[in-house]
Amino acid sequence: MPSSHKKHRQHSDCKKENRDNRGITGPTGPSGRRGARGLDGDTGPTGHRGKRGCDGDTGPTGIQGLIGATGARGPQGVTGPQGVIGVTGQRGATGPTGLQGLIGETGATGPTGIQGLIGATGASGPPGPTGLQGLIGLTGATGPTGQQGVIGVTGEIGATGPTGIQGLIGVTGETGATGPQGVIGETGPTGLQGLIGVPGETGPTGLQGLIGVPGETGPTGIQGVIGVTGEIGATGPQGVIGETGATGPTGPQGVIGVTGETGTTGPTGPQGLIGVTGVTGETGPQGLIGVTGPTGQQGVTGAVGVIGYAEYIRTTQTPNNSVSPGTAFTIDTEVINSVPSLVVASPGAGGTVFTLGPGAYVIDYEMSLSSAGSVAIYIGPTSASLTIDTNTISGSTTATTWLHGRAIQTVSTSLVIAISPVVGTADVTTAGNADVYMIRIVILKLA
Repeated sequence: MPSSHKKHRQHSDCKKENRDNRGITGPTGPSGRRGARGLDGDTGPTGHRGKRGCDGDTGPTGIQGLIGATGARGPQGVTGPQGVIGVTGQRGATGPTGLQGLIGETGATGPTGIQGLIGATGASGPPGPTGLQGLIGLTGATGPTGQQGVIGVTGEIGATGPTGIQGLIGVTGETGATGPQGVIGETGPTGLQGLIGVPGETGPTGLQGLIGVPGETGPTGIQGVIGVTGEIGATGPQGVIGETGATGPTGPQGVIGVTGETGTTGPTGPQGLIGVTGVTGETGPQGLIGVTGPTGQQGVTGAVGVIGYAEYIRTTQTPNNSVSPGTAFTIDTEVINSVPSLVVASPGAGGTVFTLGPGAYVIDYEMSLSSAGSVAIYIGPTSASLTIDTNTISGSTTATTWLHGRAIQTVSTSLVIAISPVVGTADVTTAGNADVYMIRIVILKLA
């Protein structure tokens, strides 16, 4: 229908006339066989469009026919073998450590000791002139706190004497030489834990390490043979098709009346009955299983991961403030050790030595020296027979530079290692602006 024509509604009198003239509908006769198609004749001229007749009543919807059973699905073909896995690329170098966060607030002061006897208050004498300040004596060991005695009677406060004339401020004397460090006393009992300090601001993220070179892609495995498609199962019998409702006779075309207002929508008729489900057909025989494809070539063995790890540090300067070549640095505080039977730390060679069990290890060591220097890994069968491994030397010609060395050691049965200077006496200093004399060793077991 061309878009230029408008649809018109049927006049209500036309519908009424159609309902009055409709007779009883007879049964539908059987359909004859379809004849052969004749030759197409020439297309005649298009006639004038007639007026639209009244719509006849729609016949009732027939019962839905039975749905036939779905045939069986053939078996899936054999999956081809997996391709060879490529070699894992090398791991990039570790980026520099970020700046240390701010130090938390000082914890609360521990409980006050028992108060001693309060002496009688003497009369206040006139203040004397201020003398020159003497040298500060060494701090003596703290004596045990005495039990609290009976509090004495408070004496009367004497009359305040006249304030003396303030003496001249003495000339500040030159700073005396620092006295020798006193013996460190035994550690006292641990006080109550102070309040947790406010976390420092997160330091800037360190530079990202270099990305390892990607490994070459392994060859693709041979594709397996596609299995033979199974035979399609027999189609189940078609269900009975419901009878088609009789079509009402077409009424005579009425005169197109004036378009009336849209009438109210009539009620929806009842839904037709759902037909009985047909019997499911028999499952077809299973298709033949395809021939198994040839096995692909063995893939390249991937890189070995980390089996175990250990980390040891020391943050106090002594005795790492004077270490000569061949003498081991002291690195005796265990942070973590997941393989204690294969990485054993113990005193030896004047510091700390590490005994390694069979396998392959990556050894990282780092520190900051107060002057230019070099450091290396010393190895040997025992702590008394260590020699330098020249492949592991690292150093700097600038003072207070953070030194970082890394090396791989392969152990057949057992090996003792230590970190020691190469030339000159080494002195571990603070790490940057942190008040920590950090020296660290990290041992990774690979195989």
